[in-house]
Amino acid sequence: MRPRKEENCTYFKHFTPGEDAEIFEYKTQKEYNISAAAISIFSLAFMILGTLCLITSCTGKGGKGRDYLLKPAGMFYAFAGLCAFISVEVMRQSVKRMIESEDTIWIEYSYAWSFACACSAFVLLFLSGLALLLLSMPQMPRNPWETCMDAEPEPME
Repeated sequence: MRPRKEENCTYFKHFTPGEDAEIFEYKTQKEYNISAAAISIFSLAFMILGTLCLITSCTGKGGKGRDYLLKPAGMFYAFAGLCAFISVEVMRQSVKRMIESEDTIWIEYSYAWSFACACSAFVLLFLSGLALLLLSMPQMPRNPWETCMDAEPEPME
């Protein structure tokens, strides 16, 4: 059994048109990758908390929901979207820094489908969080100049 190299997957062969192989070192900053992973775990935790708040808000005794849990659910979803955006941006900066380094020569590059999925997740999470926050806001008075104290009392049955 051969001993494993510590950085076995950091070398890739780049084939030139003349069938010559040129080996270059492929490095991304490990600190960036670890911080992006940690931020995405926070995003996942915020998504779980938002889902728990939303489920608890929709299920209530006697058909009455707990509407006061819609605000935290909206905030959790918005925070999850922001964490997803920050995580994607940290990874994008890591790749950009690797491409711009003098150690590697890249002719062209493009982002994969997972980048598009992460960006769409950010947009959906953030917009759903804002929508939940808007839905949980109290009703506006019919007349803008009317306040709670000026309103006529509702008849009690």
